[in-house]
Amino acid sequence: MLEFSYRLTGFGWSEARIADATGEATVTASYLSDALRDLVDAVCVITEGKLESRCSWDEEPGEYRWIFNRDSNAARLKILVFDELWSDKPDTEGRLIYTTEQPILRLARLVLSECQRLLNDLGEDGYHREWGAHPWPTTSIDRLRLAIEAAS
Repeated sequence: MLEFSYRLTGFGWSEARIADATGEATVTASYLSDALRDLVDAVCVITEGKLESRCSWDEEPGEYRWIFNRDSNAARLKILVFDELWSDKPDTEGRLIYTTEQPILRLARLVLSECQRLLNDLGEDGYHREWGAHPWPTTSIDRLRLAIEAAS
């Protein structure tokens, strides 16, 4: 069973936790990237049928790189960590902190569900106030919802 949670931890800071039976990771991001929107976009792309999608969450310093690879109806996720921000280092130089393979629709629905929980808890204005630099990712979430409907 896959678990995913996302929360704002302070002005301009967030934290995601992802876990399954084989392991777990806690990944943080600063406002330097639009972390939630970037993750939703990456999940959307893989749900729409692309073979690979990715996003990066910026740290101060450092980077977490989420890499999704599609194989039929499954998505393989790897999360790599890099010590430097905006280093553009190849994936092979990152340190693997989490990997899982999940049905794409399970992953997509879980991310969408967590977005809805966050919206219910904070509202769009509350999210923007706490996150700071970036508004609630309405367009990305709507696109993910449509991608899930189309793939179901």
